[in-house]
Amino acid sequence: MAVVVRQRVTLSLILFLTFVAFASYHKGTGSTAWLQWTTLIIFLVFGYLFDVMFTDSSMFMFDPDADNWRRKTEALGQ
Repeated sequence: MAVVVRQRVTLSLILFLTFVAFASYHKGTGSTAWLQWTTLIIFLVFGYLFDVMFTDSSMFMFDPDADNWRRKTEALGQ
């Protein structure tokens, strides 16, 4: 549930900042503010892609006990 909410918030932020980037572009002024907004959008897009590709129900869970890891891997090997 939290993953879905985080992804929706990220997509909403990307969409909003896309409009901001387009609004900050003015052909005659020579302003480069739209480049700064576009850079932020690119970072967010790659973060979103990473989130979608690698966070799901089987994502990494930290287990500091090495015996648990050994039991899991030895059970798969037999």
